[in-house]
Amino acid sequence: MWIEKAAAQTLSLIPDGGVPGCDFASGDLVASCVYRFIAHVIQVVFGFVGGVCLILILISGYRILLAVVTGGEKTAGFEMLRWAIIGFITSALTFFIIDFIISTIAGV
Repeated sequence: MWIEKAAAQTLSLIPDGGVPGCDFASGDLVASCVYRFIAHVIQVVFGFVGGVCLILILISGYRILLAVVTGGEKTAGFEMLRWAIIGFITSALTFFIIDFIISTIAGV
């Protein structure tokens, strides 16, 4: 059975192709590598945070649905949904601000 390359990759802080202009294996690093590596780490971290927020949005929708079906209280589900959306928006805005700052500093 053939597995697509994208599905078979593991998440790593050091990308497979490396960071352009940097060679982590030989230790040949320049000052611009620091900014590029930090930008990559930020993308990985905020991608994880965004994924967690999306999972929480799904779970809160499930809790609201169960409350409607069973006749229970929906307020806990709505409260969880509100905080998950606020967390997602906050993490997205923070990502864009930090990405803008790093791209301005590094000139990437």
